[in-house]
Amino acid sequence: MLKRIDHIGVVVHDLPRAKEFLESLGLDLEFERELPDREVKAAFYRVGDGARIELIEPTTSEARRRRLGDRVGDKARIEHIAVEVDDSITKIMQMLRGLGVEFVAPQPVAIDGNLNAFSRPDTSEGIQFQLVERDAATA
Repeated sequence: MLKRIDHIGVVVHDLPRAKEFLESLGLDLEFERELPDREVKAAFYRVGDGARIELIEPTTSEARRRRLGDRVGDKARIEHIAVEVDDSITKIMQMLRGLGVEFVAPQPVAIDGNLNAFSRPDTSEGIQFQLVERDAATA
């Protein structure tokens, strides 16, 4: 059902500074993007043979409060764990719903050619999971 970790999403206060740190560790930037409708900028770094780290910087004060909270001084936090699925994402969502897991949206959403579904953390033991069905989104 769950094939492999696709990426770990980390929300940061300062994207350029976080990028500089990962690059000092020898990681190479894979790609960047800005998603105005989601109020974020993101940068992806490949780690090893497939997993990635996604750095996410909220671009508005409301998005920053929503994703990082009101704590002052926190520089980053792991927001979600993205897992590639080995079957139909809708089939896996249905199975997880049977276990009591709820999703942010009722149907998968297309991002970068993939279908994605985000669990509600309060229904998945406090962890937000992003299910990813690669190359499944159609235009």
